[in-house]
Amino acid sequence: MRDKRCMAAATLALGGLVGAQAVVADEFRVGVQGGLPVWSFDVGVPALGQSTTVDPDMESSFGVVGQYIIRSGAGDDGNFYVGVEGSFGAESASGMDRLTLLGANVELVTETTWVADVAWLAGFNLGETTALGGLGDVTVFGSVGASYAKADLGVTLPDLGLTGGDEGKHFGWKAGAGVEFDIGTSATLQVRANYTYYEDRTYRGQGVSLDVEPGAFEIRATVLYRVDYCALLGC
Repeated sequence: MRDKRCMAAATLALGGLVGAQAVVADEFRVGVQGGLPVWSFDVGVPALGQSTTVDPDMESSFGVVGQYIIRSGAGDDGNFYVGVEGSFGAESASGMDRLTLLGANVELVTETTWVADVAWLAGFNLGETTALGGLGDVTVFGSVGASYAKADLGVTLPDLGLTGGDEGKHFGWKAGAGVEFDIGTSATLQVRANYTYYEDRTYRGQGVSLDVEPGAFEIRATVLYRVDYCALLGC
């Protein structure tokens, strides 16, 4: 009987130790982001077998972001986390190139107006650092998800004085990786590099059908603030 009581006590102690090491906590974060995207638009004319690449000038982007993460492991910030992220950003990058179709000059102008992303996140805490003025814990993380972008295409035939255009939305896949710093007890700074590949779609302007396939590489910085959603929702 005594042996059974000792075994039960040891089992409870071991369970408590494991539980202490496997702390799980969730966290909701909201913030703002800014980026420097480098866009490229592959534009083709299927009927004539011609194509060109339009590289818009680099313009900064700004937006809002929200994240929900689950931390696991010992310590306040855990050893690692997984979560989801949603973001929306305004873009203004535009560029121009020219084609010659059936002897006529054609000017193409491409522009991205907004981008919305949904992604999975995973991060690993490397611990505290004294670099950069001692920003607290440093976490490396990666992300993968879907992206949805709105673009405009302008078509001008200067020899004929004609101008037209079309707009469309592109679905794509985005992947990125970066580093995260704690700045105080309630804020986090993330810096990452993203690449997005978008599916092509057909645009029409001035009777010309054009297949457009965008792609983008971006350096993005995000400042996030931890929000006590239970205090807001009364849970």
